[in-house]
Amino acid sequence: MTDSMYEKAIIHYQFLHPMLQKRYRFAGSRTFCGEGVMSEIKGGSLFVRMLLKTGVFFRCFFSERGTDIPFTIENKNRKNGVEWNRTFFFKGKTRFFDAIMEYDERENRILDYFGKPHILLSELHLEASSDGGLVITSGKQWLLIGGKKIPLPAWLCGSSTVYEAYDEEVNCFSIKVHVKNRILGTIFSYRGTFRETEGETC
Repeated sequence: MTDSMYEKAIIHYQFLHPMLQKRYRFAGSRTFCGEGVMSEIKGGSLFVRMLLKTGVFFRCFFSERGTDIPFTIENKNRKNGVEWNRTFFFKGKTRFFDAIMEYDERENRILDYFGKPHILLSELHLEASSDGGLVITSGKQWLLIGGKKIPLPAWLCGSSTVYEAYDEEVNCFSIKVHVKNRILGTIFSYRGTFRETEGETC
């Protein structure tokens, strides 16, 4: 079987927890569907949250915050990458965070295209942690406007750190995300848990 793009891009992939290895082994028509609860979604000044409101139109960012928020995650393999569709169910509102990750073979990196249509592109670096978790950090970023890639200076970028793990005691995945800007501070953060749902398709 051909290696998935994550098997190629994740440093020390073989040291991931077996359930994480399975989760990121996308090939053929494989999908991953999960359901869970975000224990907390927080962060961002009033100004930052006003900016994030515009993301609703592109299905990638939102200003809502809260605790114990149900969510779903759908990963679908496609010809040139993997879809990441996350849906958050706030009281009275549904918010989306959609992206497509593609593999840049020349640079051996993952490129994350945010939104529908895409409005932001981020370089991602992925590495297995010493405890079998997965650490994802962002790198260079570009604004996507009118078919053009506009490089963002470091002071405009949102620096993200993601930690995903598998908890054998409760048989579920855990996720922690923190995004910050060197000037504006924390943009948003969230943490939660989820389990894979039954079935091959979402």
